[in-house]
Amino acid sequence: MRQSRRANRVLFKYLIIGCSLLVVGYSSSKAADPLPLSASYWKDPSFQKSFNGSYRIEARIEPSVSTEERGLLVEVQELMAKGDRKSALAKVKGSALTSKSAALKFNLGNLQFEDGELEEAIKAYEEALKIYPSFRRAHRNLAMAQARDGELEEALEHLIEAMRLGDADGATYGLLGYCRLQRGEWASALQAYRMAQLSQPDTAEWKAGVAQCLQNLNARDEAVAMLDEVIRQRPEEAAYASLQASILIELGRQEEAVKALELPRRLGRLDAESLLLLADLHLRGQRVADAGAVVDEAFALEKKPELGRVISVTATAMMNGEWELAEVLVEKAAPVEGELPRGLRLAGARLKIESQKAPEEGAAELEMLINEDPTDGQALMALGRYELSAGNPGKAELLFEQASAVGETAADAWVELARLKVDQRRYEAALKAVERAIEIRPGGELEAYRDGLTNLLKAGK
Repeated sequence: MRQSRRANRVLFKYLIIGCSLLVVGYSSSKAADPLPLSASYWKDPSFQKSFNGSYRIEARIEPSVSTEERGLLVEVQELMAKGDRKSALAKVKGSALTSKSAALKFNLGNLQFEDGELEEAIKAYEEALKIYPSFRRAHRNLAMAQARDGELEEALEHLIEAMRLGDADGATYGLLGYCRLQRGEWASALQAYRMAQLSQPDTAEWKAGVAQCLQNLNARDEAVAMLDEVIRQRPEEAAYASLQASILIELGRQEEAVKALELPRRLGRLDAESLLLLADLHLRGQRVADAGAVVDEAFALEKKPELGRVISVTATAMMNGEWELAEVLVEKAAPVEGELPRGLRLAGARLKIESQKAPEEGAAELEMLINEDPTDGQALMALGRYELSAGNPGKAELLFEQASAVGETAADAWVELARLKVDQRRYEAALKAVERAIEIRPGGELEAYRDGLTNLLKAGK
């Protein structure tokens, strides 16, 4: 009996650690999703210098310009120098020369791009390329317009073609890195970003891109240091602080993550997602009052936090026994009208059970969720734990077995089955359950536990 209790303490510790890592993992992964290009990038001096240079004619590698076309371009440049962009655009659009001139179509695209008319700019660049397929700057500027419009796969194709034709501009390399980053091609993206930094070393977007690549290539300390530079440049853009906080969490430096988020919080720059990440960190640091205040701030914003983040923080609150705050989170996230989202129903049912306020009612709600979806692993696990605590190991075993067939919960379900079988002194069955869990989630304390259980079986033979 003593051996089984000791074994179950180890397994219980594993489960608690696993749940904790799951919540932290959710928080950090959400914050660390590849950042979109900052809106300020398109106004950055390095980009403006690169883009404005594209108005210059490069006769060696691009379409020749007739005397008439050159004259029209000079007129357009004079109008732009006076700040009369509207007349410049009208002159290019209204000219009979434009329909057959790659150079004029290209300049029309540039004017439309600068006015934010992305669809029209993309069309103009594409028409320029139909007239002159090897027009290098048209390939590059088309890629810029497509990237700005969110068409990253299309942009990547034209960036590569521009580079094949000899483009080595920092903006081209930087956008190439951005497109690779969004595809999860970390090493290729890092190489492109570092090439961009050779000619544009102070561009914050390229530094942030390098940091995201380093994070995903397990060079997180270097990523944090790079983001220090970015945050000094752009303290008003909270996305960089949130990214740095997520990396610090992965490094186990949670108090530093709190500090990273507090400055943009004081500036009123944090969005609801980042505020709830900060609330989660305060909870882990046993600062419940601070966590509650940040939760209130998050829900006071016009754009509310996503459901997944709410559930993550609710799980942390329940793990710490902060039932009141968990209830507040569920209540604040509930829609004013209509049915509760499934995730909130599950969180609410678990809260009733784990707080002991209404365990039978919570169990009944879990049964309803399972009837609606028999593959809901989280509901199966929660009801299994309830049945085990209620003295119904047979029912619990059946529920854990169902949960072991669901990918999301399979490893934890096998661990729960191992706990149950150890408690029943079914050590060989427990060992098989642990081995199944290790197949899904290798490493850590579970492997050490398996070795201990193996030795226990050998000693008993």
